[in-house]
Amino acid sequence: MSGERPETKQLKRNEGGRLKRIFQTNSGAAYYHIQVLPSSPTLHTTSLTHPIPLISSLLLKYQPLFLPPHSLPPTRYTDHHIHLLPNSSPVNVRPYRYPHYQKCEIEKQIEEMLHSGLIQPSNSPFSSSVLLVKKKDGSWRFCVDYRALNSISVKDRFPLPTIDELLDELGGAQWFSKLDLRQGFHQIRMHESDIHKTAFRTHLGHYEYRVMPFGLCNAPSTFQATMNELLKPYLRKFVIVFFDDILVYSPSLDDHLTHLDLTFKTLLAGQFFLKDSKCLFSQQQLEYLE
Repeated sequence: MSGERPETKQLKRNEGGRLKRIFQTNSGAAYYHIQVLPSSPTLHTTSLTHPIPLISSLLLKYQPLFLPPHSLPPTRYTDHHIHLLPNSSPVNVRPYRYPHYQKCEIEKQIEEMLHSGLIQPSNSPFSSSVLLVKKKDGSWRFCVDYRALNSISVKDRFPLPTIDELLDELGGAQWFSKLDLRQGFHQIRMHESDIHKTAFRTHLGHYEYRVMPFGLCNAPSTFQATMNELLKPYLRKFVIVFFDDILVYSPSLDDHLTHLDLTFKTLLAGQFFLKDSKCLFSQQQLEYLE
């Protein structure tokens, strides 16, 4: 956080529960603890099992929702476009230099993405460079540095939600489930006409994305708009969405079962998939991270 001192604020008390913000930095990143009183210990889940039998049955019913997709996402009207400013020329950024161990990691991840169909060889006049960013677990995140491309892109003005606005909807809720989409951005396609603009270069060669990559300036807007449209019938009734984090909330366990069923059914019909290891189901206490 660049040495920023978090500012602690208390959210208002809502009927049936208390919402407490842990901290908020000046940059807008926030980490929340949602606690409903009276609270019970967090119900830990392993794979698709749950201490509440009805929840376990529901998870097993929707088991395909938690499997890695084996094909590209379907074409949708929200496929990602990259609109360029008038008279813009293709960006062409020289590849960065990498130590040997990073070259090995790049080769490994390129091979995996080619095998899964997320990328393909390219002869595009566009070219951005690649970065590897260390994750908390010590593994590497493959990132393309799209700053040059973003500088000539027309910025989307789609309104993005704020945490305060979202949490205002939770008054009276007693049960929560946090759903995390599996590599959410990669579950949206690039529009065919704009695939070549995502091209990047490494020591291995020149490639381009067939799905929406991380790092594009308008990707968050496209993702939020897609989720809002998909879950539109349930938004602010029992679902809130912040990018790839979906929160299902309900006043009772019976309602929560119904709400989860509807949400799972909608996600599966839309061919969006969840990562079970990052989901929490039917909790009375959980943490929500922006």
